Amino acid sequence: MEQEKLIQDIGYDIDCESTESCDDLVVMEITDRIKFERKLLRKIDLRLLPIIFASFFVACLDRSNIGNARLAGIEKDLNLNDQQFQIVLAMFFVGEVAMKIPSNLLLHKFTPSVWIPFIMLLWSITTCCMATVKNFEELCFTRLFLGLTEAVGMLPGVMYLLSMWYSSEDLATRITIFYCGGALAGAFGGFISFIITGNMNGTFGIEGWRWLLLVEGICSLIISIIAYFLLPDFPSRAKFLTTQERNLILNRLEIPNEPYKEDNRSSEEYSKDGILLAFSDWKTYYMMIMKTFSGIVLNSIALHLPTIVNSMIDNTLQSQILTVPPYIFACGFSLLMALHSDKTKERPIHLSIAAIISSIGFIILGTSHNIIVSYLATVLCTSGLWSLSPILLTWVTDIFAFPQEKRLVAQAMVLTLSNLSGIISSNLYPKSDGPTYFFGNIFNASLLGLVILLAIIMRYILNRTNC
Repeated sequence: MEQEKLIQDIGYDIDCESTESCDDLVVMEITDRIKFERKLLRKIDLRLLPIIFASFFVACLDRSNIGNARLAGIEKDLNLNDQQFQIVLAMFFVGEVAMKIPSNLLLHKFTPSVWIPFIMLLWSITTCCMATVKNFEELCFTRLFLGLTEAVGMLPGVMYLLSMWYSSEDLATRITIFYCGGALAGAFGGFISFIITGNMNGTFGIEGWRWLLLVEGICSLIISIIAYFLLPDFPSRAKFLTTQERNLILNRLEIPNEPYKEDNRSSEEYSKDGILLAFSDWKTYYMMIMKTFSGIVLNSIALHLPTIVNSMIDNTLQSQILTVPPYIFACGFSLLMALHSDKTKERPIHLSIAAIISSIGFIILGTSHNIIVSYLATVLCTSGLWSLSPILLTWVTDIFAFPQEKRLVAQAMVLTLSNLSGIISSNLYPKSDGPTYFFGNIFNASLLGLVILLAIIMRYILNRTNC
């Protein structure tokens, strides 16, 4: 009893695995405990964040390289018209939507260290196969399968994995670091494409866009092998942590009256419980709508930024390079926003500010004919969007913190409808609307306005109900 009281005074109610580990924790001074906790978080960061960052980097390269392939001549070589290319873009999201919820439920049955690298291997092979397509039908099929495999292993799984390692006060920053992998893929995807298509086009009689898909697919394959050896499982199974470190991490994840515990239910029971809880909560559908609106806008930029920039200067190679700075600014700004959001433990106001910044950028893009002003507007668009999405996903995790199975399904549901939005995004920027792309840009600005409104309403409801 005396040990328990001392630990509670420090701020943790720890169910120790052994008397020895309890004794170690009791004798620590509060300042030592804080130092120990910070050191432990750094240890986890160094083990977990680099590999998921790299995984998301190559995942986003593989999903968005179709935009750079377009600039490198894939439409001409495969005899695609503009409508067919929009269908190719949409096929990825059709595949991704189909597997979001099943993918997260499979994480309970298969450990992340095995499941995620295996799926990475599949989409790496698929990307390499895209380099061999000869017609519209083959390209559609490979894009569909790429969406299926990325949905099964990447975004919802990593979101859930991060929420099992970090408490709410640390989560937004970590999700943002993960998302920066996508932003840098958008940045250096253009630079990589510039190098590959500019220097390898015609080598061995192979078009530059085929080399682009092949090289990036091989890079993903290498990362998948590395991930198999480095990606950790859940904290309770982490072999790289000591017993004392596991105790501290598990108890940092506690929410009042909902202690973390090892789940011994069968996969079938776990899945059924999670589905029932998530599907019966109105907040799940509310957050699905909010994430879908923001997802349409984010996918618009991810897919079409090279096209938007190219319409300003009409030089393919230069436009590839000019897509880099907006994403670099987005990484820096999003990290600052996430750090402040974690420090203040506030989500809706932060994501609303990010949405306002991005919406201003889209309004400028849709109305300005000045090249410099329009290009600077792309910086506002990317900076706001790459700040908004991680904070919104962190808010979803906060709202559905416990029980674990509900969070698992709710996260997947929110991301499922969001990825369906990619089908809409694929058709917002036809070449005929250039150079201002008025409809697409104003449409995106309007959606961000709705996101702000929904965030304010949800904040009011949660404050009133103390949720």
